[in-house]
Amino acid sequence: MAKFMNTLLRTLKTIILPIIVYLAFSILSKGRFGQPAGMLTIARQSIMPIMVALAITCNMTIGMWDFSAGAVVYTAAIVGGNLALMTGTGIPGLIVILILIAVTLNTITGLLYNLFKVPSIVLTIGLMMVYEMIPTLLFKGGVLISGKMTHLALPPYCFIVFAVMFIIFYVVFNYTPFGHNVRALGSNQAIAANVGLNPATIKLVSFIFGGVFLGMAAVMDLSTKGMIRPPATMGSVSMIFDAMMGIFIAFFLQKYCNLAIGVVVGTFTMKMLNSGLVSMGLSTTVRDITTGLFLLILLCISANQGKFTEWRNNKEKARLANEKFTQANA
Repeated sequence: MAKFMNTLLRTLKTIILPIIVYLAFSILSKGRFGQPAGMLTIARQSIMPIMVALAITCNMTIGMWDFSAGAVVYTAAIVGGNLALMTGTGIPGLIVILILIAVTLNTITGLLYNLFKVPSIVLTIGLMMVYEMIPTLLFKGGVLISGKMTHLALPPYCFIVFAVMFIIFYVVFNYTPFGHNVRALGSNQAIAANVGLNPATIKLVSFIFGGVFLGMAAVMDLSTKGMIRPPATMGSVSMIFDAMMGIFIAFFLQKYCNLAIGVVVGTFTMKMLNSGLVSMGLSTTVRDITTGLFLLILLCISANQGKFTEWRNNKEKARLANEKFTQANA
């Protein structure tokens, strides 16, 4: 019974954040937000950023920032989409080609990271601009697909794709030596290296593994939009913001749930937050400020969680001491 209650409490703590966001905007928007059809749309729109978030979760767990992820998605979608059309391989070809391109680009990123040993944020920003130029040089007009090629973006296929990719990530991250090594490296790289782990190899595999999810993110993005044009300089960076903020929320929630589940909950919460702000008719500037404040509050709470716990413990100790003192003098 105690175990069941503990599990129930942890589950409630995990889902309380999206519930609060949902209820808040349902009230503030006077019913414009929160309708079943609208929530289904938000769920569909969350799948692509969740894929991107899962792609960079291992990297961010280790402490690596990957700002090239959005550019990889654009390049895989445009180049791979055109190749799939040229070869006439349909949806299977679209999936395979886009994943291969994304994995190749991420492998290059991982190899260069190990070779140059520069901060990941510096390297990936540089590679982001390089990757953004590839579709511009090869297919300046972008890519356009239609008909059956876009079916993966429709229910129930989009949710089947999400379920398959989530299960793959969950199993790999929690039940394989690679996932164990990522968590060990994220906890303390020096200790992990001293016990025999190879940080360079683990980081390279992390990039390669993430490439699979970036490839599927490209598939879902292209299937949803139908047409994608090459991004402007650094235009792809906006694609990873929802994903990164979702991961920050996941790091906050991982005290109560598995990190993989936290990534899904966090990214969906951010998508719901953005949709709620739109339903209230707020300007882009106000929406950006509100989103930033929301994330800042969460990070502050997360960073000071230990202090809050210590304060509650000290308060409880003081209460018990006062009770004992009162009883002794009674």
